[in-house]
Parts: sequence; structure tokens; C-alpha cells
Amino acid sequence: MSLNGKRILFFSPKFLRYDEVIKDELERRGAKVSAYDERPSSKSIVKALIRVNPRLLEAFSRKYFSDILTKERNSNFDYIFIIKGEAISPEIIMLMKEYFKKSKLVFYSWDSLKNVKHTDTKIHLFDQAFSFDRDDCDQYQNVNYLPLFFSPSYNFSLDSRHPKHIDLIFIASLHSDRYNVLKRIFASVALIKPDFSAFSFLFYSSKLFFLLRKLFDRHFLNVPYSLVKWTPLSQEDVALKIQDASIVIDINHPNQSGLTMRTIESLALKKKLITTNASIRHECFYNETNILIIDRNKPVITKDFIFSPYEEIDKSIISGYSIEAWISNIFRR
Repeated sequence: MSLNGKRILFFSPKFLRYDEVIKDELERRGAKVSAYDERPSSKSIVKALIRVNPRLLEAFSRKYFSDILTKERNSNFDYIFIIKGEAISPEIIMLMKEYFKKSKLVFYSWDSLKNVKHTDTKIHLFDQAFSFDRDDCDQYQNVNYLPLFFSPSYNFSLDSRHPKHIDLIFIASLHSDRYNVLKRIFASVALIKPDFSAFSFLFYSSKLFFLLRKLFDRHFLNVPYSLVKWTPLSQEDVALKIQDASIVIDINHPNQSGLTMRTIESLALKKKLITTNASIRHECFYNETNILIIDRNKPVITKDFIFSPYEEIDKSIISGYSIEAWISNIFRR
């Protein structure tokens, strides 16, 4: 579907510039985009309170979104596109419908809907809804499955035979049991290749909240403060780091079955993958030579997987997970 000349009101989390990648692709196709954060503030305390219960900030959120709608009320939007929308209440969605009667409301979640409070009260209000998590699509009849995408930073030709300087790489935000699972994976690899090389980058957005997690979350208890990074890598830097590695490690959140962004990016960069996410078996690019599914509690890394070469995947399959394909799927009707 052509987006040339279409007007889009876009709400998305400000997260590692992925919102900018989406906006750039929409504008590249000729759409006129008015973009806003889907939360009334990006401060850590506000994000934490929204995650605990969005109704704690209901008045604050209502004013934030009402001000935006008042500002944009004379815009004749073709689409209102919302990603995640944790702070957007059913009342705000109904207000959007009132302000922009001809707009089509489209929703996408890159978090599992069971982790987003009060989803069941608003998901039916959208004209079209998507999730990166297959379990969401099984639970909600009107939610369509659509995995994440790789951005143009990863869209370059790469020879999988190019020499690698790192055996294993792990770049991710710190949450749940990720650090402990990573240690188990490294211990398992060491049994096969004691001299393996690795690069790990664990990001957390707030020093204060990290210290609180160390006090109250058993998974964070033994995470060294010195190991945590407080500034994320750019997408370009992540791509360059992964390019220099043989195998990407992916540790999904235990409450999610959706494929992480890192999984899609490893596909784009032609990297082998060790993952805790068994749902990857359902993807058309799944290949046992390239992808090893492990138990997060007792990971077993095989010698064959560590030392076998990457097996090429058809380019048409890889391109199906690009930002271009993702936008086409979102706005296909």
C-alpha cells in the first residue's frame, strides 16, 4: 500500500532510536509523520510507575495526550499508529477516535501483552493490532503476529566467511535472569573451548534503580556494578561489534516468546545464534546448523555447533525481516 501523502500520528517509546528508524522509513515512503513519545515522560521513575500501574499517573497522562490531540486537532490524519501504548488509556483512545473520526487506529506491541497492564480493556478499540509474540496472537483473536525488524544499520552485504575476532557476543539490556544465564552459557562453552573469546555489554538505564534491584531482586544480587553500562551502544556500533563475532547470544525474557531485536539483527548480519527462545523454531529462517536452542537453566553447548560454519540463508527470507517489509505489513490495508 502506498503511503505517499498519508498523514500519520505516531506514538512510540523512545528506545535506542528504533522509533526514529520507523519514522524515517515512513517518511522515506512519502508519509507526513507527527511523532510523540507514548509515555508522558521518559524519566525512570515515570516509566517505572507506568509499568507497575498506569492508573497511578492517569491524570498526568490524560493531560499529556489531551494537549497533543488539541495541538493536532486540525490535522487530517489517515492513521494513528501506536507502539506499546502503556500509558494510553481506553478513554484516551476514545478521545482520539472523537478528534480524528476518519483515522484508522493501528497498534503494535514489541513487549508481550501480558506484561502490559490493562491490555484487555483497550486492544479491541483498534482497527488493526499486531504483536511480536505468538502467544499474544493465540490469546487475542484480533491480534496478528508480526516479528520485529532490522534497521538500515544492518542492511549491508556481509561475507559470512570474513575472519572473526570474537567467538561469542552478547549485547542487551539487563533484566530478569539474563546475567546468570549468560554466566551458565559461558561456563558451558568453556568446557568445549577453554580459550574462547567473548564480548558482553549489559545496559541498564538508571544507577539508582539498579541499586534498588540489587536489594530486592535475587537475579540482580550478584551482578557486579562495574560490569553494567549506563549508556547504550548506538545501532551502528552494535552492528559493527556483531560483524566481528562468530556467534550471537540471545537470552529472551522468561515471560516472553517473541523474538528479540538482537535475533533479527543476527539474521541480517549472517551470524549463528545461541538462544533460549524455543519459539524461533516456527520462523522460516530456522536452521539447526545456525541456531542452537538451549535451556536457560541448564544450557548445553555442543562442539559441533561451536565449530561448524554458518550456513547461508536465502536473501529473500532475510529481507522479509527488514524495516521495509515490517512497514509494508503494518500498513498493508
